[in-house]
Amino acid sequence: MTAVTEGAIAVENLVRAEYRRLVRAVALSCGSVPRAEDAEQEAVTKAWERAERGYVFDHLEGWVVTVALNHTRRAHRRDHHAQLFEPTPVGYRDEADADLLDLRAAVAQLPRRQREVVVLHYYLGYGVAAIATILAVAEGTVKNTLFKARGSLARALRVPEEVTE
Repeated sequence: MTAVTEGAIAVENLVRAEYRRLVRAVALSCGSVPRAEDAEQEAVTKAWERAERGYVFDHLEGWVVTVALNHTRRAHRRDHHAQLFEPTPVGYRDEADADLLDLRAAVAQLPRRQREVVVLHYYLGYGVAAIATILAVAEGTVKNTLFKARGSLARALRVPEEVTE
């Protein structure tokens, strides 16, 4: 019997504590709960395998999110005929509050990169530098993308622009 490594224990703890939250975040980004679940499972499996080989993660959750988002991007490119947002599977019960439906719909209308940045920043709470690392873009790109996304969301939700003096 092989001893379980410290890294593998960290992966297991992440799955136990954060799996549902990470799936929801990826689903918000990619628009599909089944794809998000598939991507998270793939990412967690890869993290487990790497941990078993002794790989040390600087930021395990960020690594798993990055792998899951990359997986959904590849799946989206392979399946170019699929609808951007698949219907919610029968029997799936979302835990989100019904008041958030307008916000979710507005986020769903954002371009993919804006959705990813919004989800990483506002849903998962990552800072600009962490998002830049996860998405492999410059910090200025993240800031600009957040700015554009906030404007689009404000228009979609009919939020009046703040007047600054």
